Amino acid sequence: MKIVFMGTPEFAAHFLEHLMDADYADVVAVVTQPDRPAGRGRVLTPPPVKVAALAHNLPVLQPLDLKSPEFENDLRAFGADLFVVVAYSILPKNILGVAKFGAVNVHGSLLPKYRGAAPVQRAIADGLPETGVTVFRLDEKMDHGPILAQNKVAIDHQDTTASLLDKMVAPGIAALDDAIHQLMEGREKDLTQDHAQASGAPKLKKEEGIIDFNLPAQTIHNRIRAFNPWPGGYSKLCGRTVYLRKTDVVGVGSCGSIAGAADLAPGAVLFKENRFMVGTGNGVLEVLEIQAEGKKPMPVADFMRGIQKREDLVFDKV
Repeated sequence: MKIVFMGTPEFAAHFLEHLMDADYADVVAVVTQPDRPAGRGRVLTPPPVKVAALAHNLPVLQPLDLKSPEFENDLRAFGADLFVVVAYSILPKNILGVAKFGAVNVHGSLLPKYRGAAPVQRAIADGLPETGVTVFRLDEKMDHGPILAQNKVAIDHQDTTASLLDKMVAPGIAALDDAIHQLMEGREKDLTQDHAQASGAPKLKKEEGIIDFNLPAQTIHNRIRAFNPWPGGYSKLCGRTVYLRKTDVVGVGSCGSIAGAADLAPGAVLFKENRFMVGTGNGVLEVLEIQAEGKKPMPVADFMRGIQKREDLVFDKV
């Protein structure tokens, strides 16, 4: 099957690499986002999918306008049977009709739940014990088309967006293989989504990372994990913006040998026995790894060596 692959981030690059090795697939071209400035030096940097494509000497298209006749003509020239889309963009109607079998998309949720740009982050932030990967036929609406294959993925207590995406690769590849073989063999399941059960997963905003210590400790812990690596869970301490990179939850009344932790007001800090406790609206949050803006993440004991004042520490509003 002749395939044009469409994707951008590292997560998508794993699927491209798999298709390059799959005996059923002939990847004839790759479509990805334009190169973007990255890092402190704002150096123009190619997306991971482009890097992977060039390593295999594949043609790469980086259109600015998916609705342009030029892009449609370029795609038609490849004579693809199928477009495989992983973390790329919504395809316009004229593009969906170019390939023989249309387009399938790999999405990081159990659709119809969490339609949108940030399904993995939203599932973690909501404290779900599991999510999944869905392969479905693309239509003109966001994450709306009929389902071909799904696999569940457990969300562990310390999973971040980065670690959960890693866990999704293997079940996602298995679902993609299943879906493509269905198309090749003419046995598509095409399970229409229950649109009444749909929920959204909108793109993250920078300000969502601001920590509200009036929330319960478990909710804060979930949000910090969900927003790792971006935008991060952050607040201000001693006048500096700091990111809480790794945390855990200590329930009220079960703070072990750390006397006084259960009585902390929201945002108040207790650093004792090399443990960093913060009061919340319900329960105690233990910070395990912290990062001052412009610095590298570090264990809390290392961070606290640079803090002169140890008593009456309180996180400030951002």
